[in-house]
Amino acid sequence: MKRHSSALDKIRAALAEHFELFLTAAGVFVAIGLIFADLPKGEQGLAHAFLVWLQGLLIWAVHRHAWFRRRSLIEKMRLMLQDRVNNQLTVMLGMSEIRHREMTPSERQDMETVTTAARTVAHELESLSVESLQSWERRHRFFLRGSWH
Repeated sequence: MKRHSSALDKIRAALAEHFELFLTAAGVFVAIGLIFADLPKGEQGLAHAFLVWLQGLLIWAVHRHAWFRRRSLIEKMRLMLQDRVNNQLTVMLGMSEIRHREMTPSERQDMETVTTAARTVAHELESLSVESLQSWERRHRFFLRGSWH
């Protein structure tokens, strides 16, 4: 039973990875089938209308699938960045706290500034999402014009 489950997992992974290709191929095969089908004119028109609707549904499904994959990728990237940055922030804060000597008011202010900055970075990473990315792109679209568009 374990092998059967593993094979299903591989098939599901392949379908998920090439979802757009499978949906497009299904639409093409239906279109080819309609071309060679021996249907009366009225039924052929109805079949073509259905095919147009089906293609629209397929395009929507592909778009929706891409949206979910993009959202999943952003979540994975957020978790990776959060882990790496939090590790570095922990090292920074740990090193500043290891110094067990009396700090001057200036050093104490610097320590509070570093701590506040570390908390701000951690909060920004926690709130990273597709929506926050789109909001950031809208705010910075002037600067992004030449970078990757």
